[in-house]
Amino acid sequence: MPMKIASEEANYQPLCPHCEEEINEVHWRQLAAVNAEYMFICPNCRKVIGIGVRKAAWIN
Repeated sequence: MPMKIASEEANYQPLCPHCEEEINEVHWRQLAAVNAEYMFICPNCRKVIGIGVRKAAWIN
């Protein structure tokens, strides 16, 4: 039987895993890939935070 993991809504600003600055906004760039993937970038240090198959609804 799978174990349930507790979850809680975050009430703090996340930190960039690279520069450790608070992330108040996320920049994105569409990649020329078959699945129209998006690269999400920290605006402070300009390093890649992650890649997603589609742009999140909360980003423009």
